[in-house]
Amino acid sequence: MVDRDRTVREVLRFFAIAFGATAVLHGAIAAFGLPFSLSLNSPVLLLYLLGLATPAAAAIGLSGFSLVGSFLRSALGPASPAVCGMALVAQASLLATAALIAYAAGDSELPRWSVASEFALLALGQVWVVLGEELGWRGYALPRLLRLVSARAATLLLALAWGVWHTPMFFVSGSLQAREPVWLFAAAVFAWACIHSALFLRARPSIVPNLVFHASANLTLNLAVVPASAQSTLAIVYVVVGVVVWGRLGSASGPDPDST
Repeated sequence: MVDRDRTVREVLRFFAIAFGATAVLHGAIAAFGLPFSLSLNSPVLLLYLLGLATPAAAAIGLSGFSLVGSFLRSALGPASPAVCGMALVAQASLLATAALIAYAAGDSELPRWSVASEFALLALGQVWVVLGEELGWRGYALPRLLRLVSARAATLLLALAWGVWHTPMFFVSGSLQAREPVWLFAAAVFAWACIHSALFLRARPSIVPNLVFHASANLTLNLAVVPASAQSTLAIVYVVVGVVVWGRLGSASGPDPDST
């Protein structure tokens, strides 16, 4: 039997901690006008990484000392290689689809690949980034939302929360969020949230496919430079794919979060 009041409290506490801590840490970067940097000598890197880890910290803290081991073992347990494979190629497939549509419509400028000098550090840092976010969003919050509402509603709620959580980075010069239009990021977050939910419902309670998808999406977007002329097409692809995936989620519910 679902203890709805307890679950609501857990979700609200998670959001309060994740939003509050990240707003302070990432907000400090924006408030002091510091440009985004992956330099090990920059205070921005420390504030950025700590801010990214707050969803995981909230999830671990709220799970309680006696249950944290069980939570981590379930969330990081094995998942189907096929599901992980789909997660790996999902973002590249979205970009390729948008590029082909734009090209067919007469846009001769295709996305180009660019490897930044700090890409190796960025790639290594994805372990921290995806664990910091996904242990919280998909490992803790999503299964609890699924106890309260349908998979479709839970996905929309989490998409909204996840998108708003990124807000401070829009005010940090040089960040991924500051480099693209808000409407494109919003479309991407909607599609990503739907894909994340679909992956979770296939692999639950494991979030390994979510980790793979999140890291793959981040690295793909840091390697591929999408021309401004193709951004609207990419946004349409995000929305269409998101709606299709969201529609296929149905009214499925998730597992008891005490087992995740």
